[in-house]
Amino acid sequence: MCNGTLNSPRDRFSAAASLPPVSLQCPAITTVAGMYQRKGIAELIAAFERVAVTVPAAHLYLVGNGPDRPKFMAQAQRTAVADRIHFEGLQPQPVRYLKVTDVFVLASHREPFGLVLSEARAAKCAIVASQVDGIPEALDSGEAGLLVPPGHIERLADTISQLLSDPGLLDVWKQRSHRNLEWTQVSRIHQETLAVYQELHPVREKSLTVIPE
Repeated sequence: MCNGTLNSPRDRFSAAASLPPVSLQCPAITTVAGMYQRKGIAELIAAFERVAVTVPAAHLYLVGNGPDRPKFMAQAQRTAVADRIHFEGLQPQPVRYLKVTDVFVLASHREPFGLVLSEARAAKCAIVASQVDGIPEALDSGEAGLLVPPGHIERLADTISQLLSDPGLLDVWKQRSHRNLEWTQVSRIHQETLAVYQELHPVREKSLTVIPE
C-alpha cells in the first residue's frame, strides 16, 4: 500500500496556509530531509559545487536537522560557494520553502517512500531524486520527477543544471510533478486501510436488542 500525506494532519499543520512563503534567492534548490549521511546531503553539496559553476545565481537550501549536520556544514565551508549554501535547520512549516523552490532534490541512498515528495509535488516543484527503494513509485515511475542513481554526484549535478539552464524544461517538470496527485491523498490511504480490516474481520450486522420498558 503506497503512502500519502496530502490533506492529512501533517499536511494541514505544515501547510500553514495563512503564512507567506519564505524569501529565497532564486533559482532555489531545496531539500527537506534529516541531516543524516543516508539522505545524500554530502552528495548534494558536492553536486551543487558543480551546479554553481554553470548556474551562477543558484542557491542551495538545506531544511532539516540531525546528528550529521556539523559534518555537512564543515563540508560546505570548504567549498568556494559556501555563501550560497544555506542550512535552515528544522522548520515546522517546510512547505513555505517548497512554494518558492525551483528544484526540489531528495538524494537519499535509501528511502522507503519519501513523504516529502508528495508535498513537493503539491507545491509544484520540479523534482530530482534518487532511483532507489520507494522513490520511483512516489514519482509515478519517473513521470513526475527525474530519477538519478543514488550517490552519483555527476549525474545529480548535470540533471539539476539542465533544469535550471532551460526555463522551458524547468516549467515542463514543474507541471509534470503536479499531475496525478489524487492517489497521494490521505483519504485513499484511509479507504484502503479500512478495506484490509474489513477483509480480515468482516463486520456482521448486529441485530438490535429491544429492551422492554
